[in-house]
Amino acid sequence: MSIPKLETSQQEITILTSPNLKADFAPWQRDERGQQVFIKLTRQDECAYFFVGEHCQMDAEMQKNLLRLVNDGWSVSGELTLTFEGRNEPDVDPYVYQDAITVELGQALLPLVDPQQNAPLSSHLPDVRDSVAKELGLVPAGVRIKDNLRLSSNQYAILLKNAPVGVGELFLDRYLAIGTHEQISELQGWTTVDPTFRQPAKWITADFRDKADAIGCLVLGSLQVIMHHIQRVMIAFSPELLGLQDTYNLLARLQITHPVVIEDFVSNRPNLRRLHKVLRALLSEQVPIKELVTILECVGDALEETQDVTELTERCRRALSRQICWRYLNSEGELQALMLSDNIERVLSEVSEDEDTELTEELRDKITSAIENAWLANKRPPVLFTLPQNRPLLSRLLRTSIPQIRVLSTAELATGVRLIVNATVDINAVSPDKMGDAEPASPADETKEDMPELEAHKPTPPAPKKGRTFINVFTRRKNTDTKND
Repeated sequence: MSIPKLETSQQEITILTSPNLKADFAPWQRDERGQQVFIKLTRQDECAYFFVGEHCQMDAEMQKNLLRLVNDGWSVSGELTLTFEGRNEPDVDPYVYQDAITVELGQALLPLVDPQQNAPLSSHLPDVRDSVAKELGLVPAGVRIKDNLRLSSNQYAILLKNAPVGVGELFLDRYLAIGTHEQISELQGWTTVDPTFRQPAKWITADFRDKADAIGCLVLGSLQVIMHHIQRVMIAFSPELLGLQDTYNLLARLQITHPVVIEDFVSNRPNLRRLHKVLRALLSEQVPIKELVTILECVGDALEETQDVTELTERCRRALSRQICWRYLNSEGELQALMLSDNIERVLSEVSEDEDTELTEELRDKITSAIENAWLANKRPPVLFTLPQNRPLLSRLLRTSIPQIRVLSTAELATGVRLIVNATVDINAVSPDKMGDAEPASPADETKEDMPELEAHKPTPPAPKKGRTFINVFTRRKNTDTKND
């Protein structure tokens, strides 16, 4: 078979440089590494590239030169990063760097990366990364795919930093129907569990696809199954995917549009590390960091008063309250949630205020059990509201026991959001004497005046729905038909 002859073409490239920063275009040699960043400029039919340096961080002189070009009629079209890796093999040095996410495929799944079949998995991974970036504001690193003959023929594994975090099976000639046990029982196929959400599922042939759709099952092809699994792993482990260098790279993207906002972080390494911890804390509770400018401004202002990462994170959450609440609205535009009784709030407040006081294991179990029972009995609302000072403690308490519930503080309820409280969580005989190293509560401590109260700062809300409790921001109203768990 003859090899087709390569075509040769030449194209002129205009590169503009500042007098104090000059470099040859792609000057590197074999075994060298390098990076050059350019800003693409256009003017009518002309095109030029303004050389910025190794990073997208311009000094005052370079900004003046760019502004001069804009005044001369040039317009900024985008940013171009040229990366050179001068090694014989395109792989990275395994002793220095490891891919954050690796997907290993069994032998029967290798057609997913076969170039002769257009490598469907490899070609669709950029869509997965783009979807995660749009949802969280974090651009995940690339995914490495390789075969692993030690896996079962139809098995795949997803590794995070060389540790498995997800496994599953695929059958390329079948579809995965996901539904309830009743729906799945009407189909013929191989019973299994959805690897992403652990829901009942069944591998069916194409003959039963229409029937699965008709009875309300979610039907996915094998490629969709593994793509959804990879996406959920990226979202679930997003804090571990955001490194310090990744944080710096996010700031570099704002160099042109918001140089003042990022100045306190790119020039101050301790502040950069604190920002990195704040971003990871937000991602750990599925709070998107897309509004990066808002986060930077909030942290920059708060650093003048505190350097505590927890406090910085809570302030950022309040600044992002509208975005946080929007994620949990139902189709009717309502935010369904649970609330805690004043009794539980008081106990949590005492623990939060006193570093030497801890909840006993018995009391922790009682609180988490009461919350879980109320959650299951009241249509599984996605949110639990608590007082601002108690939110960090309660979030840590429920993160492992009931990860489906997101803990929000009353200060994070955005104006105009209609909150429907399905139930108020309470348990009997919750008192400070159940806390480690805490003194028994006196009768005076049990009075209503000493309990944390919600101040009414908002107008009177409309009438609540029957069987529910409605509150608007800081006002709590109880319906006599509502039963507390």
